[in-house]
Amino acid sequence: MPASSSRRLAHRASAGLGAAALALAGVAVPLGAAHAADPGDEVTLLAFNDFHGALDAGDAFACTVTGLRAQHPSSVLISAGDNVGGSAFASAVANDEPTIDFLNALGVDAGAIGNHEYDQGLSDLTERIAPGTDFPDLAANVYAADGTRVHDPYAIVEADGVRVAVVGAVTTKTVGKVSPAAIEGLTFGDPVEGVNDAVAELEASGEEYDVLVASYHEGASGSGEAGAAPTNSDPIFDSIVEGTSPEVDAILGGDSHQSYAYHAPVPGQDGEVRPIVQTGASGEALGAMTLALGEDGDWDVVEGGTALHPTESADLGACAGDETYEAAAGVAEQALADAEVAGSVPVGSVAGDITTSWDSSVAEYEDGARVPRSPVSDQASTKGDDRSRHSAAGSMLADSMAWYLDERGTAGDSEVIGFMNPGGIRAELWEEAAGGEGDGVVTYAEANSMVPFGNTLNTGEVTGAQFEQMLEEQWQRDGSGAPTSEFLAFSVSENVEYVYEPSREVDDRILEIRINGERIDPEATYTIVTASFLFEGGDNMWALSEATNVQDTGVLDRDAFVEYLGAHEDLAPDFSQRQLELQVLEAGEYDAEAGVDTDPVLRLGGLESPSLGAPEITSVVLDAGEHGTFEAPYDVVEDSGELAADVTLEDWLCVPEGTEVPVSITAVPDTGTDIVLDIPSFTWTAGGAPEDCGDDQGTEPPAEGDEETTPPPAEGDDEGTTPPPAEDEGTTPPPAEGDDEGTSPPPAQDDDEGATPPAADGDSGTTPPPADDDAALPAPAPEAEDPAGDDTAAGSESLARTGATVWPLAAAAGALALAGAAALALRRHLRRR
Repeated sequence: MPASSSRRLAHRASAGLGAAALALAGVAVPLGAAHAADPGDEVTLLAFNDFHGALDAGDAFACTVTGLRAQHPSSVLISAGDNVGGSAFASAVANDEPTIDFLNALGVDAGAIGNHEYDQGLSDLTERIAPGTDFPDLAANVYAADGTRVHDPYAIVEADGVRVAVVGAVTTKTVGKVSPAAIEGLTFGDPVEGVNDAVAELEASGEEYDVLVASYHEGASGSGEAGAAPTNSDPIFDSIVEGTSPEVDAILGGDSHQSYAYHAPVPGQDGEVRPIVQTGASGEALGAMTLALGEDGDWDVVEGGTALHPTESADLGACAGDETYEAAAGVAEQALADAEVAGSVPVGSVAGDITTSWDSSVAEYEDGARVPRSPVSDQASTKGDDRSRHSAAGSMLADSMAWYLDERGTAGDSEVIGFMNPGGIRAELWEEAAGGEGDGVVTYAEANSMVPFGNTLNTGEVTGAQFEQMLEEQWQRDGSGAPTSEFLAFSVSENVEYVYEPSREVDDRILEIRINGERIDPEATYTIVTASFLFEGGDNMWALSEATNVQDTGVLDRDAFVEYLGAHEDLAPDFSQRQLELQVLEAGEYDAEAGVDTDPVLRLGGLESPSLGAPEITSVVLDAGEHGTFEAPYDVVEDSGELAADVTLEDWLCVPEGTEVPVSITAVPDTGTDIVLDIPSFTWTAGGAPEDCGDDQGTEPPAEGDEETTPPPAEGDDEGTTPPPAEDEGTTPPPAEGDDEGTSPPPAQDDDEGATPPAADGDSGTTPPPADDDAALPAPAPEAEDPAGDDTAAGSESLARTGATVWPLAAAAGALALAGAAALALRRHLRRR
């Protein structure tokens, strides 16, 4: 790419372009910025990220590194962070010391600091990890309370005469991924600003360098094909690509565990590109970028010089005898041997793979079951890890926490809820034996690898309203509290089920929660048991950080999990779903005069488990008891690309107005999913009920033009339905036939819920109905209008609606009915955060 004017002049001076040029260069920049390389020189940047102590893959990783270095004598090896922490058992059991020795033996030249380097606190990083590495650990965007940098921002390393400057930066998401107590007093600034500031300081320093690399522990939200940009929904990655100083010749990424290697335009330099690379995680690949210096002083990418090299294809025989390889592989081999003794002890057994979620890029359905697209060759380092979906592994770990507290008898009187963050699950439980322990056997090493952080289990008390807010906070926010595009699927124990609508506004997506089948009480107290760092606000669980009576159980999450495995022999994966996505596509409408007769349509999604071994869902069944059973195929929805079932509630308009019907939603084939919720009648959204309802439902429709009559529920209805309020309770009757406001029914709710009924005919009241032309054209899912708000514990429940004809209950109830003044005060407090 084009060097800056100062760098280009400095290079020409070092190449002997004459005294005049030398004098000019001395005016442009300090002489110390002169380049040492000559035209035609090449340098290869070798990169990796998120190694996480993957010593199981150590020999293949070491062989790939030494093989590429043999091909490219002028090369540097750079890490983009998370060398340690969240590590494989062989490293974790020895506090990651073997990984530090391994990387030193391999000859890493420089590395950015990752969030996991802070896992045990700043002092552990600065007093143990950093002094233990033979290479500089860099972060340009981490500041102390007085505004000074905590770490070195950059370092310059040499490769066969070429001087490479490396600037490091760590993700701002560190504040949500690490226990707040571990990083108290630190500020994690914008990584792009930190890098650009460091670049400016480097150029002003007069230090000599040839090539400039930015190593970010931050990356895209998706992977990309070879040579293509990754899929991405995270604005920070766009900022890195487009905002990093044009002085930077190559950009390395990390943290998101994605894979991509491509060239992106250099900002402000038409036609010039620079390599952008991230290599996955756990030593699965090594990135290589070869740059060459041209006569014009530009370092340009060599054609075909940017690629990812999978380590599993390493030829170990060819590496034998290489001094660096032997040293590094020897460290890994010894660590594995030392860990084998401690890790080989059986602690439980499973009757199938129990895994994280595997998205469609790595898994598919074959013969009715979810299987990996490629054979699993290394169980220790292979993981689906789609953190946006709930998984069988997450459900198991949430259950293990709740079980442990109940088993100890320290749960107290309140209901116990296990709560598991997806980022805390670092491995799968495989039924097939990885060693000689036998199929189905779970060893101590395997259990530890699944939850390797050594978090203490804590308990704390929250109200029902606070627990609802915890579920809302699965939709992530940044450090300032602003919503982001990221969703982290926290798993709940089996006593919890809930319904949500993701297209609604922030903090208003949870529609209904049940604990042991009963509506959650916003005022009641519930005991949460989970990893200690979540109680400190980790993973942006701010509502949980407000818990009261927080206590340390004194046991590690791993040890509670080990006890759970021991007590549940041949544990089978649980593919049931404890949460349901619901949208109302059509609320239903009948108008004899206009010739309109449409049934309500509900879209139900999220009923399939993306974990390996899960059955392929073919249909969804909604059982409404005496009001009917409805079934619809479960397939990909064209407009969203997601799996869902559009269930039509036939003849639902005859369900009496004011009725709430408890329904049970299950999947075919049966996975154990059985989610219960209440849905309203949807009756008479326009013009009255169908004329043939009276005989079948025990209800006479209102006489034409009669605006005073509301039919009672069907005789003998034992479903716990609530009859419409009497006329003297201020209820607005359904509109007369032809009334232009007839497309929205009056809200069916009790006066004691604190909601104000709509005003009389012609008065818009507190919630004006939509116009007729809007009602006729229900909008797609992203335009959802006021489905059920947070009235989950009140007497009436409104559901998510993706059109404009939602009954006014949704707008009238909203957030007011869920938790009363106390819950609203909590929400306002949390939003201010």
